[in-house]
Parts: sequence; C-alpha cells; structure tokens
Amino acid sequence: MMNMEEPSVLDYVKAKLRFWERGRQADLLREETPPSAPKEPPPEEAPLRRLPWRALLALGLALLAQRSFEHPHTSWRPGLLFYFLAFSALGWAILHGEWPLTEPPADEERDEPFTVRLLPLVFSLVLALAAFLDFGGNLFTRRNVTLWLLAMASFFGAFYLGRLDLRAYRDRLLAFLRRERWQITITRWTLLLLAAIALVSFFRLHNLTITPAEPFSDHAEKILDIYDITQGWTRIFFPRNTGREGFQMYWTLLIARIFGTGLSFLSLKLGTALLGLFTLPYIYLLGVELGNRRVGLLAMVFAGIAYWPNVISRVGLRFPLYPLFVAPTFYYLFRGLRTQNRNDFLLAGLFLGIGLHGYSPFRIVPLVVVIAFALYLLHAQSRGRRLQALSWLLILAMTSFLVFLPLARYALERPDLFNYRALSRLGTLER
Repeated sequence: MMNMEEPSVLDYVKAKLRFWERGRQADLLREETPPSAPKEPPPEEAPLRRLPWRALLALGLALLAQRSFEHPHTSWRPGLLFYFLAFSALGWAILHGEWPLTEPPADEERDEPFTVRLLPLVFSLVLALAAFLDFGGNLFTRRNVTLWLLAMASFFGAFYLGRLDLRAYRDRLLAFLRRERWQITITRWTLLLLAAIALVSFFRLHNLTITPAEPFSDHAEKILDIYDITQGWTRIFFPRNTGREGFQMYWTLLIARIFGTGLSFLSLKLGTALLGLFTLPYIYLLGVELGNRRVGLLAMVFAGIAYWPNVISRVGLRFPLYPLFVAPTFYYLFRGLRTQNRNDFLLAGLFLGIGLHGYSPFRIVPLVVVIAFALYLLHAQSRGRRLQALSWLLILAMTSFLVFLPLARYALERPDLFNYRALSRLGTLER
C-alpha cells in the first residue's frame, strides 16, 4: 500500500525550485535517505577530471574581443563577433558541465547570547560624544583624535567576544623568534600563491615612474591639500575642488615620507598603486568565503591583471579606495553571517566606516549592506536567528558610525560642502 506521508516527485521538484524554503528541501531529502546510510560530506574541492578546454576557449575569445576594441582598431564588428563566439563557447562549456558552481562553505551553528560589557560601552558613548563635540571646525587635533580612538577601542571592548590577550600573542611571537630552528612548510599551493602575487605586483608596479607620465589638475589640487597638512591644516574634509574626504591626503603624505618621494605625482601614484595591491588579499579571502581557494585565486589574479583595476590603481586618484574597503567589508559580513560570530560584524563595521573616509561614491555601500541583511532575513537560512541578525546589523551600524564620527560632525556643520561633489555629479549644481 502506498504511504501517503511519503513526498511525491512533485513535492521534490517544488522544494528544489523554492530556494527560500531551503529548510523544507532539506527535510524532503532527509526523508528520502535512510538513516542507516548517511552520506559522507563532499570534499572541499573536487579534483579537475579533465581540462576545461571549452571554458578556456571562451576566455581566449573574450580576450580577443576586448583586444579588437582597443587602439588602433576602428571597427566594432570583429569585437562583436568574437564576443558572440566567446558566449557561445561558454554556453557549450556549461552544457558539458565544465562550469559548475562550487559549493559554498557550510554554515556554522552557534548559540551566541547577546552579551555586552556595560562599563566599556558607557565609557565609549561618553568619549564619542566628547569627540563629536570637539571635531567642530573641520580639524583633527591631538585631543579629539585621542578621544575618538579611545571611544572606538572601548566600543570594541564592550562587544568583542572572547578575551583579546595581547600579552599572550606577544609571548608566542617571542617564543617563535627565540627558536634555534624554524620549520616553514611550503606546499604547491603556497608556490602558486607566491607566483600569483609576483604576477599581480608586476602589473601594478612595473614602470610606475613613467606610466602614466603626466599629471593633470586633480593631481595638483591633491598636492596642494597635502601641502596644507604639512602647514598644520589637518582637515577632516578637504573642500578644495568640490570637496574630498581626507584618507588619500594623509596616506600620500605618509608614503612621501617613507619613500622620500616628496610632494609629487610619483607619491600619489605609488600610494594608490599600493592601495590597489592591498585590496587583492581580501579579494582572495572573499573568493574563498563564497567558494573555495581556487575561486579566490582566480578572483585575485583577474583583479590583479585586468585593465581597469590597473588603470585606477596607477593614476594617483582616489578610485582604488572603493574596492580597498568594499572587499573586507563584505568578506567579514558574509563570514559573520555564515559563522554567526559577532566579531566579524565589528570588523565589517570598522572597514565600512574607514571606507566612508576614502571615496565619495562609497556612501552607497551602507545601503548595500542593509539590503544584504534584508535578503538574509528573507531567506530560510536565517530561520530561528532573525532577531540575532538584527543585533548583528545594529553592532555593524554603530561601529561604522563611530569610525565615521569626524565626517558626521562636518556633514552636520556644512552639509552643502559635504554633499557638493555628489550633487554636482548627479545633477546640474555646477552648471
């Protein structure tokens, strides 16, 4: 006799199609699998069974297509044809199973009570208020910077899970340095990573002194801003040239003093090229988090050798500050949602707040973070922990606002100048 409780084929298909009901799908699969024959977890990275030549052909055709659009070619028809062939080869590769999606890392179940150390939290709020009031006048001073840093440190101390024992880290480091013999294991993967780092470093730094060769007016404006810092004008926001956040100015001054390049175009280029390099490890980690280490390696290499990432890293303007802070923000955000570890949201908030000091278009990223949380809350994966996820969002938002605090004071004082660059690009304010 037929068991009416047994799921039908139609139930199974529905469960497969409704991704937001992942829990129900898992229940159906469990009902189909006898408890006496549990499945072994799949390996983290399946070995390549054959050379994915169709996918490689698609990549080669796409590169030819892009090359055909560049100078001195004047016709768009060959490029369009090569792109058509590239997408056709990609479809062919997908049909033959050469382009499977990798399984993301499994979620970690963690029962985390919402605890807070009350005294550091109160201390942080008082210091933050004092720093906010002292940031008036659009200047960093020793006093308001000290109050600001103490406020952030206290906030981290209030919410950080576990004990941050710096003395234990120091003792382990000293014990390692005192060893007579050091054992360092180098695997094939280590060599592959080192080769990838060497490759992307070449693309980012080769002939940097002469490529690009000439500065233009934006570079001159930035050098004037950096010169103002050397004269004691340690501004929070730099109103010259329609207004800019100050991260690049202070970073370039540091680069000029470390490398002895002075207030020059080379200092601007070297600073942004290094920022572009510092982005790549977090692109690798983000790829590992969303897929596996092969995904991370490919993402890092492609970002390191691609045309536009190299252009924006070499040109000496603020463009690379956007990916520099987007990558760690989303790495810690996605890892936190997977591991349910509050510390990751503190770090995501830290990088989100620093990014708001970098490049004006980064101001859209807080909205993207909220959308990411909203999608997570709508997904079946968040079932049973939605309230906890809201507490994570609150911690992330408070952390980023503390880091953003100096600019928040300036935005309150001079909203016209703070928003002028964005409004002039989006509308007709300058016309």
